[in-house]
Amino acid sequence: MNKKLITLAGAVLALGLTGCANNDEMKQNVADLNTKIDNLTNQVSALSADVSDLKASQAETAAEAQAAKEMAAEAAAEAAKANERVDNVVSSYKK
Repeated sequence: MNKKLITLAGAVLALGLTGCANNDEMKQNVADLNTKIDNLTNQVSALSADVSDLKASQAETAAEAQAAKEMAAEAAAEAAKANERVDNVVSSYKK
């Protein structure tokens, strides 16, 4: 049983080593993969910068919208006060 196991292990080791015999092709494949990884890394960096810009723009737009909302509320309050004054002036005059 041990001889079969040792023989099997030797055969697997020999097949594994013959698979690695073509180092030049493997190096080229690794270089190609590294190039692709570098390209993807650059794309991710560019997209991350774009996302940061969009987040900043969205925050600025949200702040402007909030300011516009506050100004609209102030204008509505002023209009209500003006209407009340007009109503008071009109009600004081009678024929």
